[in-house]
Amino acid sequence: MKHVFTSWPEALRYLFKDPINLMLFMLPAFIALGIYAALGGYVLTQGMGAAEVFIAKYIISKHAGLILYYLITGMLMFLFFILVNWTFVLIIGLVSAPFNDMISSRIEKKMRGGVLAENKQATLGAIGNKLVKTLKTEVKKIVVILIFTVLASGLNFFPIFFPVAIVLLALLMSAQYLDYSWSRHDWEASRCFKDILSHFPTNLVAGLMFLALIAIPFINALVPAIATSYYTVLWNKRHHQLPVAKS
Repeated sequence: MKHVFTSWPEALRYLFKDPINLMLFMLPAFIALGIYAALGGYVLTQGMGAAEVFIAKYIISKHAGLILYYLITGMLMFLFFILVNWTFVLIIGLVSAPFNDMISSRIEKKMRGGVLAENKQATLGAIGNKLVKTLKTEVKKIVVILIFTVLASGLNFFPIFFPVAIVLLALLMSAQYLDYSWSRHDWEASRCFKDILSHFPTNLVAGLMFLALIAIPFINALVPAIATSYYTVLWNKRHHQLPVAKS
């Protein structure tokens, strides 16, 4: 548990004080925000257009039509809010995966005393070379996330199992970002599972912190890169006894 909170300052320093990592952090966040701004505008525009047609055709009273119009507006905004919370992390996780993989690799290299490449074009080229492999891995992770999310949602119907559902989601959150380090070192599934359980309290508390963050709209656009940095620092503190390189 000692690294749960002490990893935060280092994680933020490695992410924000390295110009390359900062670029890798900002690009997918802007892409995801752009996607949702466009999607939100489309949903609201099309939805309200359909609502106006419905009201003009079936509602005689102008006053009643105005009330119904605002009710539909509120409902569409609420549904879009739910859509954001449900899918945003998955979408940005997929978009940001190649960038996060590079962030994790750079942070580990820095922590172990290596010298980082400072060429932005070369860094983006390296991301492109691994793009297909990284996206395949991320799609597999999303399938697992959806399965466990459905399972956790089912458990919520039974109040006695609600804590179990929260624990599952928190551990899944930790595993999702530890996987960048696991994959880079070719860990087998059994070893990854052991890593989760052998550091159960740490992974649980860290997962709960990030579950809270992804529940905040638009803040959750920043979570993947921050979580990648945090869990990379956490994993290296556990498994490498090398002195941490100064930034």
